[in-house]
Amino acid sequence: MANYELSSKVAHLRKISRSFIDYLGREAEVPFENIELILRAMGYDLDNDDQLGHDAWALDTHQWHVLLEPITVLSPLRDYWGVNLYVTTEELWQAGTWVITTETGDKIEGQFNLDFLTQTGDYWMGETQHVRRILPLPKTLPLGYHQLTVTVGERQMSAPLICTPKTSYHNAPMTRGDKTWGTAIQLYTLRSERNWGMGDFSDLAQLIRDMSAQGADVIGLNPIHALYPISPEHCSPYSPSNRSFLNVLYTDVEAVPEFQESPALKRKVGSKTFAARVEQLRATDDVHYPGVSALKFECFEMLYSVFRKNHLNQGTERDQAFKAFIEEQGEPLYNQALFDALLAHFKAQDINAWGWPVWPEAYQDHKSEAVAQFASDNPDAIHYWMYLQFIADEQLQNIHQLCQELGMKIGLYRDLAVGADRGGAEVWGNRESFCLDAAVGAPPDALGPNGQNWGLPPLDPVKLKHEGYETFITLLRNNMRGCGALRIDHALGLLRLWWCPPGKSAAFGAYVYNDLFDMLGILNLESQRNECMVIAEDLGTVPEEVTRYFPEAELYSNKVFYFEIGEQGCTEPQDYAEKALAIVCNHDMPTVVAYWNKSDLDLRRQLNMFASDDDYFSECAAREKAKGLILEALKRHGRLPVGLSTNPDDLQEMTQGLCFAIHEHLAASRSQIIAVQLEDMMLINKPVNIPGTSDEYPNWRRKLNESSKTLFKREDIQAFCQSINRVRQSV
Repeated sequence: MANYELSSKVAHLRKISRSFIDYLGREAEVPFENIELILRAMGYDLDNDDQLGHDAWALDTHQWHVLLEPITVLSPLRDYWGVNLYVTTEELWQAGTWVITTETGDKIEGQFNLDFLTQTGDYWMGETQHVRRILPLPKTLPLGYHQLTVTVGERQMSAPLICTPKTSYHNAPMTRGDKTWGTAIQLYTLRSERNWGMGDFSDLAQLIRDMSAQGADVIGLNPIHALYPISPEHCSPYSPSNRSFLNVLYTDVEAVPEFQESPALKRKVGSKTFAARVEQLRATDDVHYPGVSALKFECFEMLYSVFRKNHLNQGTERDQAFKAFIEEQGEPLYNQALFDALLAHFKAQDINAWGWPVWPEAYQDHKSEAVAQFASDNPDAIHYWMYLQFIADEQLQNIHQLCQELGMKIGLYRDLAVGADRGGAEVWGNRESFCLDAAVGAPPDALGPNGQNWGLPPLDPVKLKHEGYETFITLLRNNMRGCGALRIDHALGLLRLWWCPPGKSAAFGAYVYNDLFDMLGILNLESQRNECMVIAEDLGTVPEEVTRYFPEAELYSNKVFYFEIGEQGCTEPQDYAEKALAIVCNHDMPTVVAYWNKSDLDLRRQLNMFASDDDYFSECAAREKAKGLILEALKRHGRLPVGLSTNPDDLQEMTQGLCFAIHEHLAASRSQIIAVQLEDMMLINKPVNIPGTSDEYPNWRRKLNESSKTLFKREDIQAFCQSINRVRQSV
């Protein structure tokens, strides 16, 4: 049995919370058994008191032995602007010096007297008193990534210093308060007469042209992170191989410059056999990922062959662009390509070699001699996978440029998933920063008595800080490429994440905290530098720290119309947050049609997702009440379609007029960004995803009913867009 006192101390030092506010607004205590499971997942041996005592002592004392913390993030959101110094009382008589070497190589220097600095803590070790004092620094320091060196007597220490702004970036239209609108899509769902069975970057470009012509200023994307290229059925955008790179299946083969240089590839694509395969994939209602992947990878190999023959290492403009991309992306890109090359190698030997945990042990460590030897023996394979990232990134950059040329006020917003799949490239290339024995999720609530376990390993806050937040910085930079805004999925994770222990449901979990000021500071810095707005998905039970500091950082909130319906009615349009992205529903929720006819509840019942029939009927009753409140809100604001009453029993099926009226009601809100899902314009009933399912339902596959080209030629859709424009301009 674990030593309660020692375990409690380690849990406290590792910022594992013993309580939280649940979905009912009540304080919930976390059973200590849950805390122990999380500690074991972190790698602590609770059955060895001597070792646990040593671990507790090391966690409690290690910081007091050195002058500086492993990294300091200066943020105006904190209540002080300075660096924590750790000295003994015997050193307080000494003066000290500090030198900041900025990222541009400039030197900024200063002196201090320890005895005059503000003390914020102390710690006794034996007869020696250690103290923590704040060294104030100039508030005029340049923003950026610097190096700080502090000298006290004969002691000297250097550590990274990140100087960050108080707020995230806002472009001119958003700063002056413009009210914009657009859509939020799952890119693979787009149909067209030219794609190969799933939406791609050229379809996205067409959508942008079509919607921009109707007055839209923003197009939101699902996460377009790198998946497992040779395991196409692993298609969840929220369980990627690597969040820092792209899903190459979104590349339009025929738009790659090398396509025009390859007569053989043009003949292949133009053949009747190939055309028949494409047509078959294009005609399906759900994306057939294996078929699409097979077509594209046949062509990717031919594209690379042409690139290697005509450009690689030959000094051409394409070669220079490729080399510049490799240099800019650095080691993370190399590791991604190396992982994909190894994955292809082992999958060819064993169809079940789905990821690094099932590879031979020598290859599970990306720094091993075996991996280095593989890289040395297979440079062309690594170049091939880097080339695929290069052409995907190139097409994304072209789309960003298109948005700017069309004068869109925001353009694309991308989506950063909360985690990466444990068997993928991101974890393999950075195992030391992840806790592989835990998974992130959500605590129990009314719809999920066991909570949610998403199966994604969390980044360890302690390890993340000791590595200088490099993993977090890379994620932000790469996901702010080619877009005007970045939506952060489950942004509450900047403060805390619900950790689930191995082999247990989320009901056995607990919250583990990050340093919010460090995370927000770096986020704001990268936002400003990349000129990329931040939309923080802050749905669910939001803690006080988030409700205070997210607005202070001027992050855009996320408001969902379904969640703005309470016992007394719908939130009034003027009461919506101004700095927010508002949407009727998102990818995790029923479409407007499904919501109204309750088919989502029927489907969940068929999938045995309700604990009892009473829960199902209770949800149905709540839905009917919500529908009535929606109709009353529309009537109150003069938007109820002619002929409709406020009695939901009179309208069992959603109509186009009612759907449009709901969106126009939302468009009248104060929120600066409004998104309308294309599936709601098309009155689609079938969901694209049912949270809590995997094999039970074909998630992340359903296509739209028609192409954007035909959709926006329809007079009814054009009239709807004009109405949205009028409403937005009048707010």
